[in-house]
Amino acid sequence: MRSLLLEAINKIAKRIKKSKKKRKLKKKYYAGWLSLPSLRLEAIQRRIISKRRKTKHRKREPEEKYYADWSSLPQGVLEMIAEKLSLIDCLSISKVCRSWNIVLGEELPCWQRHGFPWLLVSGQQNKEVRTCISILENRVWELELPEAHGKYCWGSFRDWLIMVKDLDSFHLEVNLLNLFSRSQISLPSVWNFYHKMVLSGLPSENNFVCMLLHSQYRELAFWVPGARLWHKHKLTGDPFEDAVFFNGCFYLLGDGFNLWQIDIKNIHSNITEGYGDFGTSKIEMQFHEVKRPEMFQLQEGMILQSQDDYEILRYLVESRGQLLLICRYFSSKQDVLLETLKIEVYSLDCCDSSWKKVKDLGDQMIFLGKCCSVSFSAKEIGVGIRNSIYFSNDPPAPWWNEWDSDHLKGISARLGFSKTEGRHWGIFRLDNKNGEPFRFHGDIDNWAYTWFTAPSWWCCRNIPMIGRN
Repeated sequence: MRSLLLEAINKIAKRIKKSKKKRKLKKKYYAGWLSLPSLRLEAIQRRIISKRRKTKHRKREPEEKYYADWSSLPQGVLEMIAEKLSLIDCLSISKVCRSWNIVLGEELPCWQRHGFPWLLVSGQQNKEVRTCISILENRVWELELPEAHGKYCWGSFRDWLIMVKDLDSFHLEVNLLNLFSRSQISLPSVWNFYHKMVLSGLPSENNFVCMLLHSQYRELAFWVPGARLWHKHKLTGDPFEDAVFFNGCFYLLGDGFNLWQIDIKNIHSNITEGYGDFGTSKIEMQFHEVKRPEMFQLQEGMILQSQDDYEILRYLVESRGQLLLICRYFSSKQDVLLETLKIEVYSLDCCDSSWKKVKDLGDQMIFLGKCCSVSFSAKEIGVGIRNSIYFSNDPPAPWWNEWDSDHLKGISARLGFSKTEGRHWGIFRLDNKNGEPFRFHGDIDNWAYTWFTAPSWWCCRNIPMIGRN
């Protein structure tokens, strides 16, 4: 017990000695201050106070800080994030840092999206720079395309353009041009009397089929990669207005709302078996008699009094796994040209073999055109304009082409029309609850603009970046 008490007493004594030494040092330290000048003393006091504040602040904060390094996020994780976002949101996050912009600015194999709908301005065949309009972003782009100099745009398939050069008023030079990769595919020359070309898929896939069609003469022509000639196929019966590729087949729309179906497997087999040696192929076609839909009912207060006052342009469009028939009603009066009055949509009911009227397109936006039509998802793009149809200033006759209509330029001035009334494109919404009459006056001095798709990877790569990581 004594030993324990002695140890405790010694410890207490040592602590007392240490405390006394500290007090003496403090007294000497503070005593030394009195000999300093007053200004120097104040400066020392400020330093001591600032040091005390810093030490208190450090005690409150954690010892180590962790900042998120977004640029080091794995590419696979970024791709998963991009899959959950709309295209507009992907454009926004591509501005976070340079590494994200690089990843999103590449063609990701898992990113199978259409892109953004744009318009290619017509009447610029003699220019190396083509003007494009981004409808949803309200931007105008100037794209350098020296490959398109001297050529007209005949249509598109996503980001590929169908370019045509008028050789001698009888022959056409045709090639496919990618606006963004600048890839080109040359096709055999063709007679100048077809009015539309339809593609079955992307030209980069190497197994696509090109189909030419002429309405009045009911003649088709097919081309596959590697073929030397266009393989012709003549039809009998009524003329047809439009065609589209849908579910592995070409569908042709007849004048009486009936359909003809051609399987592309049959096209490939006929051409590869040697039927194309003389430029004529034996194509099997299936005929589908479809019931005529209930057509446009005239509303009260409209100027039209009879069916003779309007005509119809018909389009076939593939949308969300459905085959749609879109009817565009325009005035047939001589003093008004291309005045669109109404648009109605019908879907093909295969079971009933009839056209059923569509009152709501849901999430879809349809971009309608003579040369090409395409459907987009408003949710996927990230815009709120759903259940609507965007259309360009199409000519009333489906067999007209731009290179055959140069003599029509300036026709509005010759007819006394005011050019300020004409427009290049318009929007028709199916949910017109007020029932207001719809009027769209096209600009008859300019050929119809062409819809095409600007890929999302190109938009991400070319937008200005904020971050520099």
